[in-house]
Order: sequence, then C-alpha cells, then structure tokens
Amino acid sequence: MKKYVTVAALAAVFAVTGFGLGATQLGNFFLKVGSTDANAEKTTAPVTDNLRDLFVDLSKRLVPAVVNIYTTQTVSNQGGGNPQSELYRRFFEQFFGEEFDGGEGGPGMPPGGGGGGAARKATSLGTGFIIDDKEGLILTNYHVIADAEEIKIILTEEDKDREGIDAKVVGGDSEADVAILKIKPDRKLKMAPFGDSDALQVGEWVMAVGNPFGHGHTVTKGIISAKERVVTPISPFSNYLQTDAPINPGNSGGPLINTRGEVIGINTAINAAAQGIGFAIPINYVKRILPELRTKGAVTRGFIGVNIGEINPPLARYLKLPKNTRGVIITEAFEGAPAAKAGLQVYDVILEINGKRTLDGGQLIATVSGFAPGTAINVKVLRGGKEKDFKVTVGKRPNRETLLSQNEKNKAPKGKAAKPAVNVGMLVDDIDPDMRQELGLPRSFQGVVISRVSPGGAAEEAGFERGDVIVEVDQKPTPNVRAFNAVFKENRIYLIRFRRGDGLAITSLDLSKKAAAPAEDEGE
Repeated sequence: MKKYVTVAALAAVFAVTGFGLGATQLGNFFLKVGSTDANAEKTTAPVTDNLRDLFVDLSKRLVPAVVNIYTTQTVSNQGGGNPQSELYRRFFEQFFGEEFDGGEGGPGMPPGGGGGGAARKATSLGTGFIIDDKEGLILTNYHVIADAEEIKIILTEEDKDREGIDAKVVGGDSEADVAILKIKPDRKLKMAPFGDSDALQVGEWVMAVGNPFGHGHTVTKGIISAKERVVTPISPFSNYLQTDAPINPGNSGGPLINTRGEVIGINTAINAAAQGIGFAIPINYVKRILPELRTKGAVTRGFIGVNIGEINPPLARYLKLPKNTRGVIITEAFEGAPAAKAGLQVYDVILEINGKRTLDGGQLIATVSGFAPGTAINVKVLRGGKEKDFKVTVGKRPNRETLLSQNEKNKAPKGKAAKPAVNVGMLVDDIDPDMRQELGLPRSFQGVVISRVSPGGAAEEAGFERGDVIVEVDQKPTPNVRAFNAVFKENRIYLIRFRRGDGLAITSLDLSKKAAAPAEDEGE
C-alpha cells in the first residue's frame, strides 16, 4: 500500500516550484542550447539570462505574499499524545524508513527530553499565503493549524527572529485540508493572485515558496508531472496536481505558482516512498469552497449515501458488462440515504451524473460533493445489462462517525460447517466481540473475517488480506462461517463483496485455475 504523508504543522507539507515557458519559447531554448549550428553560441547566453530573469522576477513578486506559520499546543508525554505530534512521528518513520521517538530536541520536545507524563508545549511550522490584503486573510492547509492553541505569522525573512503576529482561524475544512487565517498586520500586505489550475499543462514549469524545516522563505522549482491524481488517504474531494519539485517539512500550505505569477495550487503531501512525487490541491477546487469557508467557517458537501469500487477486467467479465465499460460499482447503499431512497442498489454501475461520465471513484466523489444539499441530479446506471435512469435528491454529507454506523443489519447467529469443497486460499472466522472491537465494526455488522491467507493461493492473488471482512459471495450474504463455506462447491470465478477499513469493496476470486482440494482446517 502506498504511503502518503501530509506533513502537518510541525512537519508541514511540501512546496512545489518551477517556472513555465510557452511551448515555442521552451522548444527554442532547448534547440539553441543543444544545437550544433554555428549561430547557436550567439543565442545561448541571452536565453539563459531570460530564464534566470523569469525566476528572479517571480521571486520578487510572490515571496512577499508568502508567510511562515508557527503554532503552539499543549500535549502530554504519555500514551496517545497529540495528533499533530503523532503525525510528525509517522512522517519520519514513513519518509525516512525508521522508527522515530522524538529524542532530545525532537518534535515539540525541549532539550533534555521532558518525559514523565507532564504536559508540555509542542511547536510546529508551516506556510501560508495572503489572499486578501485589506482584511489580512491567509490561506493554508488545515493540518498546519489543527488543534493549535496559538498561531503566529512571520511576514518576511527579516521578521523571522521576532515574535510574530497573532492569527485566528476564520474557517477550516479538515476533509479538503484547507483553512483561512486572519491577522491585523502592522504594515501594507502583498496579495498572491489566483490563476486557473484547469489550464495547466503536464510538463509546465511551476514555482513554490515555503518554510522548509523552519529555515524561512525558500523558493524551489519543478514541473507539473500529472493532473487529476486521486489520493484518497489525503482527501477524496480534490483531484491533486502532481509535481516533482523538491519538498520538505514546513512547506505545507505554501503556494504552487505558474510562470505568470499566479497561485495554481496549495502544496499538501508527498508519496513517502518516492522521490519527486508531491501533491498540491488545485486552486480551482479551493475557489469553489472558499466563499462558504470564508463566510460560514465550514463547508457543506453533497452526499448520496453509497460506497463505491472500481471496475476491473475480472469483475467486468463476471458481471457480463459490455466491453470497455467505464464507471464505478456500488458496493454499499446506505439505508435511508438519498441513493437507496431513489432505488439505487448494490452492484449497480454508475455511468453518468447529469450527463457527465463517471470514469472513476475520485471523479464521482468530487462531482457529488460539489452539489448543494437539496439538488436533484440525474444518475444513469447499468443494471443487469440495461441502462436505467434515477433522479436522486442530494443530501448533506454526515460526519465520519455517522457514516461508520450506516447500514447496520440484524445480527445473524453464528455457525460452523464442513470445509468448502474447494480450496479458496484463505481461512475465515466468525466475528466475536473482541474482533468486532478490534476491527471497529458496527455492533450488528454481519460477515466472516479472514484469519489467514495462503501464500501463492487464489485469495492472495485476488488481493485479500488478513482482517478483511467478507459479507457476500455471489451476491448472497455470508453472515457466518457456515454460510461462507457452503457457497464454494466448484472451481470457478466467484464474486466477493468485502469490507476493508471503513468501506466496502467488490472483487472476484478466481478458483478456475486451482485444482480442487479440501480447504485447510486450521482456524475453523
């Protein structure tokens, strides 16, 4: 599984930078530098000067609009700790691949270590940029200021040894990882203008300014590596810009800038297992939520009440979907939610919303969340080989706790049975109270939990893991081991609906290439 790090507060995320030339200008640059033409020498130096001047100009114009953010909060040295300190610890473990316990001078730990369980002050850092010079509004990542008791803003490099200006939170949205701060400045402010992130081209140069490791205002550069990246562990609501610019702790919340000097993204996260893979929230997404965040302090999102999965080739074959079907499959429809009320069902494949194709889950989530509650939308699905249209009235997205309690069923009695007639490559157990608590399952959630996956077996090839909870096989409930074992009678492809983490997914288990053999009896 990929690890993504939102290097929060103390370890805020990374800036992406670069600069962008028009296609003709950039092409001419490489042509002149690498040319063997006799006239090449005459043009190489001026072109290099132009590129230098571009970065110099961008830095002069945009650096004054970028601020450094320092926060303070009280945490305990005993178990649990503060989520920001915990995030910092996880950053070091994931980014550097080793255990990290703070140590002397570690995150929030004063020299000498602290310890003893006493409360202590933890400091963290990040970046932001001014979006309203008259009102003193600053845009940053939510994780930079989450749970902060005190927020200080350093406006310029010359101010870094001063105490800073107090800031308060105007609004924050943890799910999108965006926050607005307000200050009463002691001088005239410089504002960073917004650009159009939809107009960005892959390969375009960009520049970023941040506060890496607390060193102060720092400029870096890179290019746009990709667009519309879905990074669900960070946020399911914005399709991220990907960049190869160098990024470091402290750059979170800083601006990603195009060559016209416009902000086109907020630097937010990295792929911790790689180099040069960073992610920024597109500014066009921020523009959509900014008015509500600014006036109400929070964001209201649309919600239709389904869990969804991607269509893969084995699943498409099993469901006999038309060739090249693009869409997302409903793996769970919450009882009483808008989708279920409108008639949508598990195994429906959502093809379109308001006439716009839904090519993947990230696109569907972003589309639905953009509708205001009460909006009626048209949803086209594929069911049993036929297209059907449904009118769904969008609801208000509930909080996480409410989502986890959706769609509970009556608990079925436990039961055990003879082993499956064929080897399914895994062992399953009934869910006991301790296991239910460990997996965070709703009180009456039904299914069987995988206790072992055989190396090299069909279950491992299908991607199943220990702790997955199987709720259906071939669209039939498997509330206990007896029901699960009874389904597998021959070597063929089976359709499996299962729970991993907080959501349900659908995949196929291909036993057609496996020789018939009794399942292992361990774990029953």
